[in-house]
Amino acid sequence: MTDRPDADALSAVVDSALERALLEATDSRRYFALAGAVERAREDALDPQSDPLTAALVCTVAVAALESESPVPTWSPPDARNELVAVGAVRASERFDVDPDRIAARAGVPLSDLRMRLAKEDTEP
Repeated sequence: MTDRPDADALSAVVDSALERALLEATDSRRYFALAGAVERAREDALDPQSDPLTAALVCTVAVAALESESPVPTWSPPDARNELVAVGAVRASERFDVDPDRIAARAGVPLSDLRMRLAKEDTEP
């Protein structure tokens, strides 16, 4: 996990999920999706520094939604999980010194898509 002085509770959850995604033998896409869901929730939050209770609530909702196996998700468009996995893969590339090839393979994201997203992140303010 990264040692940042400004790390908040949601950052800790994202880092932990990404570590599991990179190290677990199974379910790596689920952990990338969890990290992506928490990142999206954090981006939408009014207060960027979250407390542990907020982090727990966000993660509880994210895990419940990601565990639902309904054929047609009612909480998001069909490609939402893939998008969350890709967001998690981008965050893993930014936070950890891991080869993008490995991250793309673990996340099930095309390497070209991951590189495109990373390039876009580098150009945004």
